[in-house]
Amino acid sequence: MLAKAYKNVPHRPRKILGKETVDELIFNACSVRDRPSLELQARCGLQIGEVLNLRVSDLSGRKILIEDPKS
Repeated sequence: MLAKAYKNVPHRPRKILGKETVDELIFNACSVRDRPSLELQARCGLQIGEVLNLRVSDLSGRKILIEDPKS
């Protein structure tokens, strides 16, 4: 059998941003399009692919219907 050697890549720990930092990022968003997408990612835990696939028909009052959730 052939064995393939893989390089062991060290992983850096991820830095978790604080609530104040996230609020500041959302408040300082330059584009009208960026602010709602950042809000959905931060507050609802949506991934960028889920946010980009949302349509107006997915909204019903204060509820969002996600057809094919990734997480």
